[in-house]
Amino acid sequence: MSQKQILTHIAGTFLVEAPASFLNGAGLGDGENRNVTLPKTFRDGRERVPYVSSQAWKRWLRNTLIEETNWPASVLRPIDLSTKGTTNKIGGEFNPIDFPEDDIFGYMRAEAKQKRQLDGVEGENETSEGAEGKGGKKVKPLIRASPFSASILCSIRKSGWQGRDNGIVHLKEGTPLPYTTEFYHTHLEGVFSLNYLRLGVFWNIGDRVELDELKIDKLLNEGKIKVVKEEKSGKVYEAIDVAEKRKERASELLKALAHLRGGAKQAAFGTDVAPKALILAGVTCGNPMFNSLFFDDGNGPYLKVDTLKEIAKDYSDRIVTTIFIGIRKGYLKNESDVLQLQSVSDLGVTFKVLTPIESAQKMAMVLT
Repeated sequence: MSQKQILTHIAGTFLVEAPASFLNGAGLGDGENRNVTLPKTFRDGRERVPYVSSQAWKRWLRNTLIEETNWPASVLRPIDLSTKGTTNKIGGEFNPIDFPEDDIFGYMRAEAKQKRQLDGVEGENETSEGAEGKGGKKVKPLIRASPFSASILCSIRKSGWQGRDNGIVHLKEGTPLPYTTEFYHTHLEGVFSLNYLRLGVFWNIGDRVELDELKIDKLLNEGKIKVVKEEKSGKVYEAIDVAEKRKERASELLKALAHLRGGAKQAAFGTDVAPKALILAGVTCGNPMFNSLFFDDGNGPYLKVDTLKEIAKDYSDRIVTTIFIGIRKGYLKNESDVLQLQSVSDLGVTFKVLTPIESAQKMAMVLT
């Protein structure tokens, strides 16, 4: 990596093999199909296309990350109740210093009420945007946008993916109860970008509050954070040993992605959701450029090799690492063409073909 080219982001894409799978549900069908459980789909012209929401697969990733690292989990819990006593707001620890999960995936807290210390006065103050506390200061919501952005997992098969599993629950007494589950047979493509330099850095400037002000004094006294920038409208904080923490957190995230597990109805449609193809590179921009790189002709998945070459050429001045391509042997139908990328030398970048797990490990090794 050139000294003038500092890695700011990690861009990537991956493909999940989903043979006869049901990974994210949309509920029951309408009308006569009320006994049919449907997967999430969207319309692409005349076609219904299955997908997994980014919220769903990022939850798989969060769970996998905690399981793989044994890091303390930022467990979601109720933080506010409605007048009827039901949960209307949830949140985790809101502590990105002691809980890496909060640093990577972000959080938002904007309760109707919370205890705050403002102008030396402690009390119950309105915390919705525009509200003012007893001391006269505007109380700001706590929001950290996730440094990890991701697309939905979208089927690369637009048609021919549909399947139906007709089942019957037999009762000891009474008539049997029939039910149906619609599933898919396809491959799911996801795209993501990690804002690497945002890890371990927290802006409390103006209306932007990322680090809980009630936790700051304690974290400063414990030597866990420091002030790196101070302005009239606020401060910017940084974790102590931020470079080391940033590398560790990003590395473990990539490794967890390579070992991804989760999904709905695994007891009935057990699916290995760990990527069978994974492409990664360190870049100097936030563009998630490795998108729409796979297609399926009905016989299996292909990598669009010429498209990847074009992307590599166009972004050669912004790609600052090798492009690591991880594929499970025998998975891609044009595997031989993919392997030949390693001999390409005229695009200003280099390619390395490995397994998905090895590609995540190699990407982690080049982080600084």
